[in-house]
Amino acid sequence: MISFKRGSNKRTDMGYCISQRDCDFRIKAENIGPALAAIKALATDTDSMRGFSSRGGEIRERWYSWVRTEDFANAETLADAMYAWRWEIDYDPKTTDVNWIMFHGEKLGQDDIMLQAIAPFVENGSYIEMQGECGAIWRYVFQHGKMEEKEAIISWQ
Repeated sequence: MISFKRGSNKRTDMGYCISQRDCDFRIKAENIGPALAAIKALATDTDSMRGFSSRGGEIRERWYSWVRTEDFANAETLADAMYAWRWEIDYDPKTTDVNWIMFHGEKLGQDDIMLQAIAPFVENGSYIEMQGECGAIWRYVFQHGKMEEKEAIISWQ
């Protein structure tokens, strides 16, 4: 059995490249508004923001890694808010449910914070599978209103 882990790159190395491998992701139409509100609420959680600028030892501005706060704080649609976080979503034309998600960024940021915020509105069993530059594979799995990150274990028989 082989377990791929990101090791020291996990959550600390802002130069860690990632890509999406697969997904099965759904948000019902009636949960799109609440999901948008959850993302917009993150704009006031400055304690979780790792990016900042300072002058004279005083922090002047804060932001999430790779994300411009004003872009998601002022978003009028869930698609716009997700795009600000470097994720694209698509809608089922018949139901207007979200039925697909794709990462369009390049490097690991604080995406887990946004995904945890919308987790209560994501359908159970949804997942997003990612791969890091070192070969690590993981999934963001949505179950019972929470998002959990699960590392891959690959076994050849």
